[in-house]
Amino acid sequence: MKKGLGLVAILLVIIALLAGGCVKATPKIQPAPVSEVLPAEHPADFPENLKWLTEEEKEKAIEIALGAPAALEWQQKESQYETSIDWIALNPSLSGEGYSGYRRFEYEIVEEGIPRGTVDVTPPGSPERIVSVGVPEDAEIYPNVTIVFGEPAKFIVSVAVDLKAEKVVYDEGYPFRTGPTPPEKTD
Repeated sequence: MKKGLGLVAILLVIIALLAGGCVKATPKIQPAPVSEVLPAEHPADFPENLKWLTEEEKEKAIEIALGAPAALEWQQKESQYETSIDWIALNPSLSGEGYSGYRRFEYEIVEEGIPRGTVDVTPPGSPERIVSVGVPEDAEIYPNVTIVFGEPAKFIVSVAVDLKAEKVVYDEGYPFRTGPTPPEKTD
């Protein structure tokens, strides 16, 4: 009988332990929420074509951009246009064809480099994560020529140019807008 009571006592202790009666529950460690997103670090070595362009390279980029279909179309409508050069990071499409998006940078980004990847910059012991976000590692960087047609401006064509291949790799055009579009008049 004593053995039976001993077994019952042991079983009751085990049940109590399993039920959490005598054991402190340790909270699950959850990753800290992202509280802040900062600009990514600027690697000066990314990519090799991110460099100060010579005047000849700028002229060549503009010449190539003016040959883009949307630019040719608007040259027939407007004789006045202005050009500027900046940089564009094109994100390759997951399907393997074309691009899924882009991010543009001012021309002077050459000094810092294009930020890339996602970097966790959370200080040790911080209860909140801080993440630094740049362009994807496989983004392709090209000079981008912006052409504004008309005076006042009517249409903008943006053209990414591969100077080595001397071709347009991406272009888009859109009407120039300075504010909300007024409603159309109806009679």
